[in-house]
Amino acid sequence: MNPFYNFCYDFIYITGVLPALVWLRPKIHYPFGKPCKKGALLVLANHHTNIDPILIQLAFPFRRLNSIATKDLFDTPAKARFFELVHCIKIDKENFSLSSFHEIVQRLEQKKLVLIFPEGGVHTQSGNDIKTFKSGVVLMAHRSGAPVIPLYVVKKQKWYQRQHFVMGQAIDVKTILGKIPTMDAIDATSNLLRDKEIELRTYYENNRKGAS
Repeated sequence: MNPFYNFCYDFIYITGVLPALVWLRPKIHYPFGKPCKKGALLVLANHHTNIDPILIQLAFPFRRLNSIATKDLFDTPAKARFFELVHCIKIDKENFSLSSFHEIVQRLEQKKLVLIFPEGGVHTQSGNDIKTFKSGVVLMAHRSGAPVIPLYVVKKQKWYQRQHFVMGQAIDVKTILGKIPTMDAIDATSNLLRDKEIELRTYYENNRKGAS
């Protein structure tokens, strides 16, 4: 591997994320116990803003995130190179390609952490509703064998508030689906993952909302 490959990512991490740890004082809640954060992980998170990948890095301070990013961010050679150096995976939300699927699976097979927003985009509407999950994430987890970790990112109401996260236990999609999954089973598992995300949101709203 090119020794420069991680340099840009690590430089931004040291100069940006470490100060953010002090500024945002992230608090991670584990209602069902702490999951293992080592090895291949497919993290599924809700999506409030374009800086969510930066915020979510705070929940995995000792891992490099491989985050999906829309093709619009790669529209110039300079931007494309930058987002590649910070380990982003280019996708077309309107026409998700097989090459993007294989790239995500390959990184998971390399024991990396991949961040995906299964709602398919930034949720800018008012309220906390979690939209239907795209079934492709289930196929990625099944193909790679990587465990799925649901993560709920709490949207801050005030700029000075702490950044809260609620993290669920790892889910073994391959065990749930078996060797050859049916489309009905894939859709059911996608709904299960969404239910887990809603469960994390409900936990925060019922037990932690308003806490510092």
